[in-house]
Amino acid sequence: MRSWRKLLQRLDGAYSDHTLRSYRSDFGAFARWCRTRRLRALPAEPSTMVAYIDAEGQRLKPSTIKRRLCALRRIHGLCDARDPTDHEDVRLALRRVRRAQPSRPQQAHGITAALRDKLLAACTDDLIGLRDKVLVSVGFDTLCRRGELVALSVDDFTPTADGRFTVLVRRAKNDPEGAGRTSRLSQVASDILRTWLSETGIKQGALLRPIYGKRPLALYLEPLTVGRVLKKLCDRAGVQMEIVAKVSGHSLRVGAAQQLTINGLGLPQIMRAGGWKSVSVVARYIEHVDLDVWV
Repeated sequence: MRSWRKLLQRLDGAYSDHTLRSYRSDFGAFARWCRTRRLRALPAEPSTMVAYIDAEGQRLKPSTIKRRLCALRRIHGLCDARDPTDHEDVRLALRRVRRAQPSRPQQAHGITAALRDKLLAACTDDLIGLRDKVLVSVGFDTLCRRGELVALSVDDFTPTADGRFTVLVRRAKNDPEGAGRTSRLSQVASDILRTWLSETGIKQGALLRPIYGKRPLALYLEPLTVGRVLKKLCDRAGVQMEIVAKVSGHSLRVGAAQQLTINGLGLPQIMRAGGWKSVSVVARYIEHVDLDVWV
């Protein structure tokens, strides 16, 4: 049987780098589990799947188990092997894990307009602080996921006659073909962006960049950096620690959706603004919006 890592190379370009990293990580974890128990990982038997789910389901979330099964299914398909996850015993094992760990998905704390303004005020006056202002203001206005936010390039921004910018979010998790969606920046975010471009001299490439010394590097930020910056600013702004713990790279997107609800927009308008295709996801973000407005 060919190496599963070489099999994954066939997916290059067809899936995002994030998805491919997940496949490698998830199948690698399964292969190591099998190796310690002298079980065959590829092709695997349904009985091996059941044993794996029963064992790992004691420490992992059901969503993590489900994601790993997707990776196993994909790699077995690449080598034209029978899908070991398509078996009634496997489905029953996954159902047992779900029933044993009934839980509601934990939602990131939403950064609404009031908290956004606190974070902007907490940014320092140096180049890192200016970069962080762009991250917060553009992320809020565009309702970008963290991966979409750090992937924005200067070419995605178009100035308009009123001095603001429109933004083309080229690719999203639920838009694998890259049809994109367009957002519009507020005047405040547009002014911050214009200052950033003027101060750094950036004319193309990544919008948000790591800062080394007193200059931005020609590199894109890592998605994990978004959450770290938001937590840093929350801490600096004196936000309660229990709230800081719930802030993540998704908080700008959640909070912007909540703010649109506060502003009186309906569900269809919010879905279009954030590029959502699932009503249930947006409904979960805004169901307790009255509890999340004040910090």
